[in-house]
This record gives sequence, structure tokens and C-alpha cells, in this order.
Amino acid sequence: MSELEARAGEPAGRSVVFSALRRAWVWIAASAIVVGVVAYEVSLLTPKEFEATSTVVLRSTVPFNPLGEAPGGGDPERFLANQVGLVTSSGVLEAASAVAGVNATPADLVDDVKVTPSAASDAFTVTAVGSTGAEAEARADALVAAYRAQVSAQVAATTQAAIKSSQAATEAAAAAVVANAAPTNVEAFNNAGEIRAQGAVATGQIQGRADAYGDNVASVDAAVAPTEPTEPKPGRNAFIGAVLAALVASAVAIWRRGRSREDVEGLVRGSGVPLLGVVSVTGRRDQPVAEALAPLVSLRYLSSGRPKGPVLVTGLQSGDATAEVALGLAAAAARDGRSVLVLAPADDEAGLVHASGLPVAPAPLTARAASGTLAPGSLASVPVLGHLPGRASLGVLEAALLQSDSLDDVLSALGEQHDLVVVAAGPLARSPRAFAVLGAASTTVAVVRADRPAAQLSASWDELQDRLVVAGRSLDGVIVTQKDRKARSPRGSSGAATPSSQSPAPLETRPASGGPAAGGVRPAGPRVPAAGAGPLQGGTEGLTPAKPRKS
Repeated sequence: MSELEARAGEPAGRSVVFSALRRAWVWIAASAIVVGVVAYEVSLLTPKEFEATSTVVLRSTVPFNPLGEAPGGGDPERFLANQVGLVTSSGVLEAASAVAGVNATPADLVDDVKVTPSAASDAFTVTAVGSTGAEAEARADALVAAYRAQVSAQVAATTQAAIKSSQAATEAAAAAVVANAAPTNVEAFNNAGEIRAQGAVATGQIQGRADAYGDNVASVDAAVAPTEPTEPKPGRNAFIGAVLAALVASAVAIWRRGRSREDVEGLVRGSGVPLLGVVSVTGRRDQPVAEALAPLVSLRYLSSGRPKGPVLVTGLQSGDATAEVALGLAAAAARDGRSVLVLAPADDEAGLVHASGLPVAPAPLTARAASGTLAPGSLASVPVLGHLPGRASLGVLEAALLQSDSLDDVLSALGEQHDLVVVAAGPLARSPRAFAVLGAASTTVAVVRADRPAAQLSASWDELQDRLVVAGRSLDGVIVTQKDRKARSPRGSSGAATPSSQSPAPLETRPASGGPAAGGVRPAGPRVPAAGAGPLQGGTEGLTPAKPRKS
């Protein structure tokens, strides 16, 4: 479990799930109410269904046997299952459908009747559904009556067949006795008479068993016409609909957790790393750079008492707008009349160059910059910040410089010539160039997109912390970026534009800011080159000391 996940589950409102549900409670409640009302109204339009039940208790749990029950009695559960099947047989359904008040065809009864065996193996229940209570009662009773008639007919047919067979056997036996006897053989004829008498007794026994078995129904609990419908139940349906809607809405709110600025901010605060502020980004060159004033002031407090040095701005993942955040910090400092230098490692400069408005990247800075010598064109003014009172320059750190021991000296020399040096690099966990700059940075800031899912944020945070542990460094702060959907292209202009509402106020009306430097932020004033380094030569744009500000 990551640090973010562990702390996000702490109490005091830090739970992302609780936070997501709390913010979406209006939507959840509205969904429950709307769906509940719709379910209630739809239930009122649904045809009513009444349900009647009749219970049949059997006298015997074995089939009818005209010759008497066989030893063992058979399987009661199997016999009961056969009786349940008999109730829904075509003959019973046809007979029941012909009863007055049933108002159904055999096919309708198949759908509207349910027969359930009891656990005692000697009874079953017939449940019938109808559009009225009387209709449901008639259907249940008709099914039971048709079943009893069907069983009686089967017993009668079996009885007649058994009697016919017994009589035939009796006559055959009597005929055999007198067949070879002389007419004067009184004994033979007496024997034949005894055989016929025994046959008559057997016939009587068969009929007696049939009369005793009958329809095999011991008792019937007749159906009663219900007064209240079983379906629909508007109140129950409305409650179920409201609960399901609330559950679905809550699931959607939880699924969307970590995709809002508040969720990301909550996770960041839970990690213990300071949240420096929120910066709006547009990703468009025709829009003014959003000044990151609040993060800049936060950096001033964080870096109080630290040695002056560059600020490394890195992202958790690609596309976190590190270039725009770096330019936002530079814009906030430049508006106050300060000199700012924004750097990017070689091969990571494309996003910064694009966001700055430069057509091409300047020539890379080499190790010679440590001694005050710059190649021509190694620093370029930032077009999108050209309207601000301060001077903002952009440079690219040579790839070989990143791997050399001169990187600290170069950044130190550049820092002496500027009030603020910001290095915009790729994700620290994935960019070796950003990892190389980490050792020379005085302050490290991570940029997090507000719409970054919590799972991705947690995984990227773990990767970032692993790299910081390897370098023996810690993260000083986090800046959250959010998409500015209100940005529009200025009319009648191309390129960067500065709205009148953002035009800088005269320097004379702006009090000089005091206090400690913020990651290299210091009051404007004469800049002195590093000791023994002398003034920097070559690409002087952005390196010329600014005139002292008027107080």
C-alpha cells in the first residue's frame, strides 16, 4: 500500500471514498428520489395481479394398486413429484380452463399456475394468479378439482382393467376344470363353481380397494379470494428503486474518485507534503501564461534559511504541464520586476520551448557557462512573458553538462545573475535528465494533474519517492494543475495576448517585497557575478543586470 493510499484511509475526513460520497450526496439523493418516484408511478400503471393458494393433502404416498400395495410401499418423494406433474398436465389444464370463472386457456394457466411440493412428501400447494381475487380463487380451485377428477378417472380405468382381467382368469380356470369332466361328474362342476365364487370375491376386493383409494385426496385447504393484489406494490417498488439508484450513484461517485481537484488535493495533503497551490493551464500558445503567484509565495516560505539555488519542477507522469507551471512561476516573479531564467535539460526542452512561444530552442548551455562564458544565442527571451516588467529568459542544459561535475557550478553562476532559476524537467521517476538535475536543485517541486485517477497517482507517487530515496533528497512541495476550460482565443490577434485586466501596474505603485528568497527568489536589485567569475559573456539576453527598482 502506498503512502498516499495509507493516509487517504485515515479518519478526519481524509478518506477519498467518504469525500467523494460527501460531495456527490445531492446527486445521489436526487437520483434516489427521481428513480423512486418513477418506480412508484410505473407500478400504478402495471396491471394488478391477485394470488390465491390451495393446499392438497394426499391420503397415500404410493400409486393405486388394484391387487394391494406392494411390499416396501414405493418412493414417496417420487410419487409426490409425479402428482405435481399431473396437476400441470394437458388433461388437467384443459379441464380446469373449461370451468366458469377461470377465464384462461391451458396455455395461460401454464404461466399463471405454480405447483409446489411440501417437505412432508404428502401434500402440495397450488398457487394461481388472476386479474381479480375471484379469478385467482377460481383458477386454484379448478386446478385442484380437475386433478382429483383425473386421479379418479385413472383409478377407475385401472380398476376396470383389473376386474376384467380377474374375471377372464376365473372363467378360464373354471372352464379348464369342467372341460374333460363327464356331465355326470358332480365334483368337477362343484369345483368350477368354487373357482367362480373366488373370482367374484377377488373382483369385490379390487373394487373395494378402488373405492378406498378414490382420488387419493385426504383433505383440501380451499383457496380464498384475496382482497389485496400481490403485484404491483408501489411502495415496495419505489423503495427498491430508490435504494438501487442510490447504490448505483454512489458507485459512480466512488469510481470517479481521484478524478477531481479536491480528491487529488486531499491525497496530497494526506501524504504530508505541502500543497503549494493550484495553477490553471490551457496548453495553448495563444493564451497568457497563468501566473503561479500562490506557489511562488509558498516557495518563499519553504526556502527560508536555505542556500539560494534553482527550483526543479518535475512531474509525476508525462503530460502534467511542468513547462506551464515553470513558466507560471517565472511569470509571477517577472511581474514583480525580477529577473527569471527558465531552463530545461536537453531532450526535455520541447514542451518548454513550445509553451514559451519560441520558434526554436536556443543553443545548449555548456560547462563553459560556469566561468562566465556563454555561446551566442544560448539564452533567449520568453515571448509569452515579454509584456511583464521583469526579464524572463530561457535556456537549455547540454546533455553532456548533465553528466559532468560542472552542472552545480553552471547553475550557481546562472543563479547569481538571476533572481530565480527554474528547471522544468520530465517525470523524475522516468527521466534520467531530471534525476541528474535533482542533485543540483535547492528546491524540488512535483506537478500533479487534477484529473489524474487516484490509482495512477498512487503508483506514480511511489515511483517518485523511490527515486528521491536513492538520491537522498525529499520532495519540498506539490503544485496541482487544472484545465482552464474558460480560455478563449483573443479576437483580432495572433500569438500570445495580454488582456487589459492583466496588464502590469507601474513599478512605482508596487511596493518592494521583502523577506527571504523563495527557492532563489530575491528582491530585485543589482546582481553581482559569482566571485572570480566575472560578467557572463555571449548570450547576454536575460543575463544583463537589471537596474535597481524604485522604492
